[in-house]
Amino acid sequence: MIGQTNLFDDILETDERFVIVVQSLEERHDQLIKRTLREYPSLDRSQMESLFSHLKELFSEEAFEDNQSAFSITVYTNLDYAADNVYAHVKRHRGKNEWTHTAK
Repeated sequence: MIGQTNLFDDILETDERFVIVVQSLEERHDQLIKRTLREYPSLDRSQMESLFSHLKELFSEEAFEDNQSAFSITVYTNLDYAADNVYAHVKRHRGKNEWTHTAK
């Protein structure tokens, strides 16, 4: 899986559940806001990995709106040990076709 991967992989529970959130970063009234486009709760690891790959492909081709600066896809765990529950995070900026990952 490409993107930031949590350092806690070795202590994930075998029945760990994940949530994927796709957001748009937009400028409105001189403020940068995040708008949630899609949310996929309660995924097992296999579903999460497959969907994460699919969403990266899908939103690599998605056109940007005039006020939009980026798409972001974030995978969260439902457990508290994962530093704000972020398991993986990628972002594609306007004018770029590749996903960047964010270091913690």
